[in-house]
Amino acid sequence: MKAVLVPHSHWDREWYEPFAVFRLKLRDMLDTVLDILDSEASFTHFHLDGQSVLIEDYLEMRPERFDDVAAHVRAGRLSIGPFYTLTDEFLVSGEGIIRNLEKGLAQAASYGIHTPVDGPWAGYLPDQFGHIGQFPQILRMFGIERAVILRGAPASLDRSAFVWQSPDGSEVLTEYLIHGYFVGADIAAEQAGIDPEYPDLQTAMTLVASVSDREVVLVPVGADHWTPEPGMFDTVRSRAAAAGLNTEVASLSRFLALAGRPKQAKTWTGELRAASTWVLLSNTVGTRTHQKRRRGRVEALIERYAEPLAALVPGSSWPQADLDTAWQLMLLNAGHDCAYGASADSVATDIDTRFEVAEATARSIIDTAMRLLAASSAESGVLRWNPSPFEREGVPGLGWSVQPASSVPSATPVELEAGTDHLMLPDGTRIFITDEDDEGDLFTFCPPEGGAPRLPLSIEVSDGGLARLTFDGIVVDLRASLRPADRFTRLSVRVDNSRENHRLRLWVGLPSSPDRVTALSPFEIVDRPLRGEGFEFEIGSSTWPARGAVLAAGTALLAEGVVEYEVDKDRLGVTLLRAVGTLAKPILATRPIWAGPSTPTPEGQCPGAYDIELAVFTDATADQLVDEWERFALPLIDINTAGGGEAAPSRLLRVEGAHLSAVRRIGDVLEVRLWNESPAPCSASVEGRTVEIRPAGIETISLEG
Repeated sequence: MKAVLVPHSHWDREWYEPFAVFRLKLRDMLDTVLDILDSEASFTHFHLDGQSVLIEDYLEMRPERFDDVAAHVRAGRLSIGPFYTLTDEFLVSGEGIIRNLEKGLAQAASYGIHTPVDGPWAGYLPDQFGHIGQFPQILRMFGIERAVILRGAPASLDRSAFVWQSPDGSEVLTEYLIHGYFVGADIAAEQAGIDPEYPDLQTAMTLVASVSDREVVLVPVGADHWTPEPGMFDTVRSRAAAAGLNTEVASLSRFLALAGRPKQAKTWTGELRAASTWVLLSNTVGTRTHQKRRRGRVEALIERYAEPLAALVPGSSWPQADLDTAWQLMLLNAGHDCAYGASADSVATDIDTRFEVAEATARSIIDTAMRLLAASSAESGVLRWNPSPFEREGVPGLGWSVQPASSVPSATPVELEAGTDHLMLPDGTRIFITDEDDEGDLFTFCPPEGGAPRLPLSIEVSDGGLARLTFDGIVVDLRASLRPADRFTRLSVRVDNSRENHRLRLWVGLPSSPDRVTALSPFEIVDRPLRGEGFEFEIGSSTWPARGAVLAAGTALLAEGVVEYEVDKDRLGVTLLRAVGTLAKPILATRPIWAGPSTPTPEGQCPGAYDIELAVFTDATADQLVDEWERFALPLIDINTAGGGEAAPSRLLRVEGAHLSAVRRIGDVLEVRLWNESPAPCSASVEGRTVEIRPAGIETISLEG
């Protein structure tokens, strides 16, 4: 048996301390790494956690070391990419994941690295809280055929390599770090072997070999924010020689090349969301929910308004620099410890600032393009732009029309009926708001022993469809409305919170108690059970992420961004907010294991007022979810026009037969990305060009000119 020792540091760019603090630690760590690379022959490689942003951050502080960094990158001694930041896949858009890989690989290419020097690329996913089902397909879009994961694998995947398959059939051979990315962290220490989590070299090799079917095994040597000690690999090499152990200090790519493919490997299709060996920490989906909504809105502004308008409006110049700025900010906020929200309050403040700048940048691009359209219009009135590929409210898909102000549809209030513990819509759908104590932390919900959800102290309904529900320290105002073309009822919710340590949720009654749930996920409509797989250190979670829509027993809830949902018998609920004041508590009843430092997070208590937009869609089917979500979350935008131009209302791009992910310019090429939700192939068209898309496939179409 041969062990490939891969020195690395898992780097949370910002987490329990802000980036301003962690960047100084990064500077010191990479100063040491570069010095050791320059001086010790036994230290042949350092793995930079699969994210290129670390080199970018370091060179901002140490520009004089650019030549050193570049030389080591080109020689394959310092890894870069393939990602820009390690994104938490369930909490960002599918398009955002693609742009993340684009940027990371482009930065590698800027150093002359189009593929690693000594082996293949790998989608390195060391700490994300589960993985989307379409990730293998996304990796294969970039020619990446390998992946490395830690969390999310079910107990049935009990070996260190398996074939991970997307619903379209795309496969990547996946390394499963069953014993963690820190199994070799202390192999050079004098006391190694006393703590079973940090074993000596022989024990580390035995552990990883126990779950391997190959003669070459991977021993990651590192941990969170870890810095190698000078001379440690000379010590390791001496100990290995004395013990007759076959080892090599090398890159992850080198290991992948040496280990190859096992003769037999299990295949897993779809998403990885089990807590079987490692905690999944699924309640982070409900942490700082206002940031999840903000992300969803800003992603939509960039992907479905700013880029398509700038690409399609005649006379519009492509704002590359502004879009690069907006995307970089979104990708920084997509970093694992940013996206899930279980970070220090100072980090949350930095995240909010980036969202503000990205949103302002996107709105500036949108305003410029809309003014160009308004100036070109031959008709006067209200010019309306439709971001969807299908017609809405008389406006053609990906096109515009001009309407009199009096004919623009508006929402009308829906009268609510108050019951003893719920509200009722005119169609009989019941709406419940519940609150419950939460003794958990930003990672994990934990009810007190014997705790149960509370109903409102009072429910009052006034004219105009306004309902007020009061709890101790919480006031919830809810309005229901309906627009002429909508199949769903919109719910505008305002939560004014002054209570601490609790979870507030909205539920809709279902006609029956389902045993499965359907939810939107990046590039996929996924079918799930009610409860996930758990293990001794984390109970199987009944809460799951939905990207904008979740459907159970024929009733769907639509939302902005990603929401945490749960089905409880005949009710479907989403978390409005979780209010907790500690980053991570040492031990919880629902998670009897450490998850992070016990940093106080008073802003995690979510004091103040929050506005939340939802919609209830009854008699719904899975194949309606994407289009109805677009009608809900991607409103038509408008601008007044005086007319006097020469242009008539029109479609600016004709797209039919599949769901739209992106429209953008790359030089003189118009790029359109589509995806097929169906398990059957579909035939789509872009500007009359037929595009065959495989079942569950993602397809990128390039149009010249």
